[in-house]
Amino acid sequence: MFETALREWRNRRGMSQMALALAADVSPRHLSFLESARARPSPGMVMRLAEALDLPLRERNGLLVAAGFAPQFGDSDWLSPQMAEVRQAAELLLVAHAPYPALVLNAGFDILEANPAAWALLGGKRPDGGALNLCDLVFLPGPVRAAIVNWDEVAFYLLHRLRDGTRRHGPQSAVAQTLMRAMRQDGAAALERRQGGARNTVLLPLEFRIGDEVTRWFTTVTSFGGPQDALAEEITIEQFHPVKAG
Repeated sequence: MFETALREWRNRRGMSQMALALAADVSPRHLSFLESARARPSPGMVMRLAEALDLPLRERNGLLVAAGFAPQFGDSDWLSPQMAEVRQAAELLLVAHAPYPALVLNAGFDILEANPAAWALLGGKRPDGGALNLCDLVFLPGPVRAAIVNWDEVAFYLLHRLRDGTRRHGPQSAVAQTLMRAMRQDGAAALERRQGGARNTVLLPLEFRIGDEVTRWFTTVTSFGGPQDALAEEITIEQFHPVKAG
């Protein structure tokens, strides 16, 4: 129900009714009535509250549906015709970044596309054609996790990103499910007790063993501006850049 969803999102954001009312330019009395189901919102009111709560497009759609209205933003599949321009733009970035690894991720860290260098680094595609998940590769036992020399630091950083994504998208989201899987793996819970980073550096490198050589990389993350589709808003392109010795 709308009132329950609104109250839960307000609490997740750590906002009082007064703070949300001020942010959304709504009277505290009316907001109280909305949360107690004594008043029903208009679509415009739902969108104002969603904006004040800084909800992603997918969650704004969910709040609209909870209030009995149709979603206002698309929610396309990656391979759908609606995402053709986004796929084309992503492909240009993947190709341009060669010979270094680059990959396309959704909010749950599923790998939607990757260039050949990235597939080589990650050990190739799944034989059944299903989607690989970047965090699963890092946290689950296997060749990728075994090849990460500074696994504790990389895993700690990814847990931070997963927790931030869960805070933004909510406990029922795909990123929350990825976080739950990661936390069940060996060593993940112990990382929660770490205080701060281990290095006094500006960037955290990924140290990855390839054969007998340890390669070092830092990453940049690109997203699309002005999205009007939930998936398009969530897409990130991760590009790996080599760290030169010395």
